[in-house]
Amino acid sequence: MVTDGMMRSMQSLGSLVRVRHINCGTFRARIGGPALVSHVLVCEFEHGVVLVDSGLGTDDVAHATSRLGAGFRLLLPALDSAETALDQLEKCGWTANDVTDVVLTHLDLDHAGGAVDFPSATVHATAVELATARTRSGLPAKVRYRPAHLAAIEHRSAGYVESSGELFGMAGHQLHDSVWMIPMPGHTAGHSAVAIRDPEYGWLLHAGDAFHHRRAVTEERSGRSISVAEALFADDLKLLRTNQRRLADLAATPGGPRVFCAHDPIQFRALAT
Repeated sequence: MVTDGMMRSMQSLGSLVRVRHINCGTFRARIGGPALVSHVLVCEFEHGVVLVDSGLGTDDVAHATSRLGAGFRLLLPALDSAETALDQLEKCGWTANDVTDVVLTHLDLDHAGGAVDFPSATVHATAVELATARTRSGLPAKVRYRPAHLAAIEHRSAGYVESSGELFGMAGHQLHDSVWMIPMPGHTAGHSAVAIRDPEYGWLLHAGDAFHHRRAVTEERSGRSISVAEALFADDLKLLRTNQRRLADLAATPGGPRVFCAHDPIQFRALAT
């Protein structure tokens, strides 16, 4: 377990000053369908920057087929270098070395690829997710976890095993006073949600791919089954359904966190503006 040591490291960043919302990968799940996003949080601390998820990286955009696999093309990615986290941060005056940590909901290629662009950053994930990604056992794992991404973060990743406390009634790993990882398996074996205490808006809960559409955690959910895409990519469908119910209850709790997923463009625009 590395939680205590890593928490001290992130605490040295000081207070969280601001949270920005950026899109680090547009793609269409089907022709004529809505454009989906890759929702990344840029958390500006007094002494550095922390990313929550990282979208696609610069090499992913430049060499998509070799790095991401031919199958990824079926999602119709925009592959725009201006959407990479590195490009967007540089336009705001930051450098790659200013990013001290990248906290990943999971290691799917569209969430972890951008971490490669920040070679001095510690990459945080659950120990289960790191182990599953490294073994790449079975066809789904070989598709979602890419060797180039894993090799780049191998010696700078922190995997968490035991919880260090509770947030919102759920066991989690506290990385900083304002940053928590909450294990939420289902989409992948080691998937997590990441909670950020925005100094202006209060708690935000980035649920990654625990759901793909806002209706999963709103009243619109009534009478609807889980989406085909969610079922297709789920490691454990039963756990996915269970965690979606937990998230829906949390989203409906007065004074609770703002719950959103990685790919819903409506949720992204509401927060980015």
